[in-house]
Amino acid sequence: MKNKPVISVITIVYNGMPFLKDCIQSVLSQHHQEWELLISDDGSTDGSREHLESLTDSRIKVFKQEKNLGIFDNLNFLFNKATAPISQILCQDDYFINNDSLGSIIDYWTGAPSSVGFVRFNHSAETSRKLVGFQKRSVPLIVPSHESTIWFYLFGNIPGNLSNVSVRTSLVFEQGGFKQHLPYAGDFEFWSRAATSVDMGVEPKEVTFIRRHPGVASNYLNKKGELLDQVRQVISVLYGGLINQYPRSTFLLRLHGTVNYDILQRDTALKRYLKGDKLYLKRLNEVSDNASYVLPSFTRWLLFLGTVGGRFARVGIAKLLMKRTLNRATDARRINYPD
Repeated sequence: MKNKPVISVITIVYNGMPFLKDCIQSVLSQHHQEWELLISDDGSTDGSREHLESLTDSRIKVFKQEKNLGIFDNLNFLFNKATAPISQILCQDDYFINNDSLGSIIDYWTGAPSSVGFVRFNHSAETSRKLVGFQKRSVPLIVPSHESTIWFYLFGNIPGNLSNVSVRTSLVFEQGGFKQHLPYAGDFEFWSRAATSVDMGVEPKEVTFIRRHPGVASNYLNKKGELLDQVRQVISVLYGGLINQYPRSTFLLRLHGTVNYDILQRDTALKRYLKGDKLYLKRLNEVSDNASYVLPSFTRWLLFLGTVGGRFARVGIAKLLMKRTLNRATDARRINYPD
């Protein structure tokens, strides 16, 4: 490339066939052509590496890892190689939704305040899950850094799938990168940590298609409760900051933490228990017993019954907590906060 790219596309590959071809083709088909595509192959054995070797576009840079690094060390590696000021993560299963996706991402950054460090796109999909729907109606278009902790505590990993996220490239280095010792929750930990230093954009416009298929990671992650303790580590940090900021809301914070991060998992654990899988419930109890943001065991079971496995009261508790901590009661605030 003669000119420095305007945007870097970051893609990690591990046995990505056959969807990898669609992913790469969606980049090649973009109307905006000032991009670089950085691909790290993490030891594929399904033909992915051979396909990558056949690519001839000089804007595509392929790195072959001889030792499996995992998702987050690969992200750190690729962000260190990126040369554009902004980057878009595009997972191997996913693709740009149309030929103007990169143009839309660049347009966003052209008009974004300098305080915004990363943006979550695709925040407009309809959902039958009440708390997720409440989140999509409530989270502002720009989440100020000084309010980010309560928003992440309320709704968990707001950015969601990695392919939703575009970021100022330098932010990853400035924030110390993703933590590989959290292989299931490393993205949640990084975004919630970075959001305390920079504002987070939340954009309804759809730019990527998040593919769902039987082999997608979310279908096999956490089968044995691997995610539970990693989420506890992230939420514990958020909770620790919030009780110092809102000491009068400690019980409400724990009530929300119990319903949102224990009761819903307890519903899953009980279903598995009835099918003969007792390990998940055991792990959940161990994690919750050591979680400062969760109420005692007897209370958890009462809440489980009272909320019908978390199906009721989640939104009401979140609204009350939002009113207490942010002094806002409405759930129709898809506007920027005033200074």
